[in-house]
Amino acid sequence: MKTFLLAAALAIAGANAYARDIPYAIKPDVPAVVTIDGSGTQRVSVRVRGGAPQELARLDDEAVDQVQTPDINHDGYRDLVIGQSGGSTQLYARLFLYRPKDGTFQEIRHPAPDSSPCHQFVNPVFDPKRAAFSVGCRYGADSYGSEDYVLRPDGTARPVHWMSRALFDLEDETFEVNTRFDDKGAVAHIQIDGEGSPLDGDSRVPVSRLDLYDAPDIKAPVTRTAQAGERLDVVALRPQWLQVRYPAGQADAPLKWVRYADLKIDKHAYAPQQRAPMQGLQLSVRGHLGTQLYEAGGRFTLYVTNLDPSPATLASPRIWLLFTDAQGRRTLQPLYTRTPVTLGPPAPPPAPVTESYPSTAQDRPASPRAAGPRHVADWADDPVVWRAGEDGTLQYQVSAGNGQYVPFFPDLAPGRYRLAVVLTDPGLQTPVYSNEIEVDYPFPKRPS
Repeated sequence: MKTFLLAAALAIAGANAYARDIPYAIKPDVPAVVTIDGSGTQRVSVRVRGGAPQELARLDDEAVDQVQTPDINHDGYRDLVIGQSGGSTQLYARLFLYRPKDGTFQEIRHPAPDSSPCHQFVNPVFDPKRAAFSVGCRYGADSYGSEDYVLRPDGTARPVHWMSRALFDLEDETFEVNTRFDDKGAVAHIQIDGEGSPLDGDSRVPVSRLDLYDAPDIKAPVTRTAQAGERLDVVALRPQWLQVRYPAGQADAPLKWVRYADLKIDKHAYAPQQRAPMQGLQLSVRGHLGTQLYEAGGRFTLYVTNLDPSPATLASPRIWLLFTDAQGRRTLQPLYTRTPVTLGPPAPPPAPVTESYPSTAQDRPASPRAAGPRHVADWADDPVVWRAGEDGTLQYQVSAGNGQYVPFFPDLAPGRYRLAVVLTDPGLQTPVYSNEIEVDYPFPKRPS
């Protein structure tokens, strides 16, 4: 049960007071006094049985506005929680265990402040029956999380479960990420849940064959592949990459890397077009890349055509690039999303002129015009430019609209590639592939 000491001692002390003494009983026969001293950097110390003060922490100038005295480890002695809210609904806490053998306090350190969802102990709630606690935080509409811990006998916190949200390449919504730990505190499995997640459920491979890299680098060797339906133990997340233990369920299995894009599109099932489609959607890319006629890398021109007699609606169209090298190795590059669009059916051919029409053009009725939206969307006609990326590295980029640029190439080895554009959308049962064009990488960029 939590004990709060936010009473007169904290409330009466005015803003100009530099020291506050807060008495509490570690046990009925073990009195203690917590002292908070300082107007800028605040020093928190404690005296047990009137002895010498022991400094616990130095905090910033946000007010220490909460002190709790729960028995965190259930050893019969009340411990300390020092909290700062900064005027918000979140309490940023420091946790201290009382050690009766030597009459001192030991801080419970956060085991992974850089990688955890909350980064520190926020709003701690202590288990009333065992040496365990949980924390929860919210930093935004899609930035929140929770963390569960148990205490080891040595007073360190062992993570049991973390929950957070993560946004992956070209996704519209964040997914829930649940990280579970083994008895040693190491990551046992990361589950990615949510509608549209390629690993929703039991984390089984959703494509016919999945490349497993030795490092998070598309030029790293692919020494193994996982087959459709096999389970993966995801153990770490990096931008565009997942680290997996394969085979799953084996603690000593080797660690490999998987590109997130490879889970969204079955690149090994792709077959180049033999002829233009006669129905459905047709995705067309024009071969102006790698020439000196335009900009540093030529021009990227892309459009989509509806060939069906009924309208086609794309609610969240996403564009990917599929590069195939001379050895048949395939690499996916997430490019960007396009605005939602409804493509109408192709306009019917004009009715033939018959002898019943008046002889003069002025008297003829106007040809009927097709109603509704166009059946073609011009999605790109942009130069591929040589410019600095977010990290300052020069790279080939293309405009994504609204003044934003995205990388056009992944980190490919130099050579000749076949390039096909891929369209995905929640309303499409399968991806739509464009015609192929050949490109030489790197492009002959112009001097800056």
